[in-house]
Amino acid sequence: MVFGSGSSGTAFLLGRLVFALVVAYLALGNLLDLESSVGYAKSKGAPLASISVPLGSLGLIGGALAILAGVYPSLGALAVIGFLVPITIIMHDFWTMDGQDRQNERIHFLKNVGLIGCALVFLALSSVPWPLAVGMGF
Repeated sequence: MVFGSGSSGTAFLLGRLVFALVVAYLALGNLLDLESSVGYAKSKGAPLASISVPLGSLGLIGGALAILAGVYPSLGALAVIGFLVPITIIMHDFWTMDGQDRQNERIHFLKNVGLIGCALVFLALSSVPWPLAVGMGF
């Protein structure tokens, strides 16, 4: 059994909550300042930024909620991973910059890599029943 004790289930729920809040917060920020987010994405060469930014942000929110609730968590994790991997490479290309810009983009790059790692853990655990979750789909 993956989640043997009650405290591990609670810790897992808290981990899902923190992850979902961070991902949803980042996505909501994009949506609330959509013009700036799309403009920045265009300046970085993101394809179809006026479509990909809002749709990707909605996908991030959906993925975060799926992981939090335990409703089709594999799809939720894949939505988060599917958005973050290309965006991290396209938008946070710190290796092409110098000075403070390089440092800022490196921080965002590493933040996203950490979120991708968490989403991969949720994906790996999506085939087992989650404690304190709706438990619908895998």
